Amino acid sequence: MSPRLTIITNHPRRAILAVLGVEAAPSWCRVMTRIDEVRSLPSGAKVIGSWFEPRKFRSALEWAFIERRGLGDLVGLSAEDLDKLAEWAARNHAQSGLDSSLAAAVGGMVISERRIS
Repeated sequence: MSPRLTIITNHPRRAILAVLGVEAAPSWCRVMTRIDEVRSLPSGAKVIGSWFEPRKFRSALEWAFIERRGLGDLVGLSAEDLDKLAEWAARNHAQSGLDSSLAAAVGGMVISERRIS
């Protein structure tokens, strides 16, 4: 079964917690941490990048994601997707860190979110 959501990140545990609000990724979510995985993403994959470094310190993984995203065949999160994630989080006593207003701002484009703390 192919994943319904793929998170691309250098920090898997932090990204799963930030995006989904849980400690471990559910079976429908895949986390990618390697450049070769990003380059081999299938057309139509639903993805989000989750980064924790300032832009001036972008990793090779993030640059690979930017390059792959530039091909234009990846799918981003829509407002409906974000609503579904919020519903899933509520059912699982989690708190997704994604805001549904984000989808309206990016129009369903493939996004990267940056959290610097």
